[in-house]
Amino acid sequence: MFVFASLLSLFAASVSAMPTLSIRQNGASCTGLADGSTDSPLYNFTLAAYNTTSSNTNSTGAPLVLGWGPAGTSPAASERAISTYAAWHSDEWPYFTLSDGALYPVPGPDESGLGAYDFEVAPGQEVAFYVTTHESNPEPALIYCAAAHDGYLVLAVNNDADHFSLCQATSSWSNTVLVYEASANNTNYNYSTCYPVQVNIIALDA
Repeated sequence: MFVFASLLSLFAASVSAMPTLSIRQNGASCTGLADGSTDSPLYNFTLAAYNTTSSNTNSTGAPLVLGWGPAGTSPAASERAISTYAAWHSDEWPYFTLSDGALYPVPGPDESGLGAYDFEVAPGQEVAFYVTTHESNPEPALIYCAAAHDGYLVLAVNNDADHFSLCQATSSWSNTVLVYEASANNTNYNYSTCYPVQVNIIALDA
């Protein structure tokens, strides 16, 4: 009886020390990814880009924020791209949520009344959002997943967590943007500056 009780205590301690990974894979955005991946993690989070080919200044990578993106085509909305905080120097959208495969930057006080909504990301494009007045029933693209990776979660788009890069934008303002499957044919960034990264999901304390 004593041995059984000890084993129960050990199991409870082990479970409490493990990362909280939901086993839900409800949406198509997590298809083909590892068990423990989810399209709807139950917490808010920030993102960080971990250089996979060179050294990093910390264990999680460079913090990512929402910065200005390429020129959009809609007069009612602007386009914002996920950027490094080091290049953008501001964080008006302090954290993200992921719901049913849609990734939502959450506005801070200075962006009150606005909403950021994702859209399809083709190979070679920046990871970007339309920013417009808040919509009660938006129709974002359901293309993102919090993919399980060695006991923690990383961002995936189009069922792929392995082909993100950071690249220097060619805009008139200095910026370093997150790109999916970087391509020399895209003139919104300088392809020669790109390097591969893994995008870590960092849960915020409740």
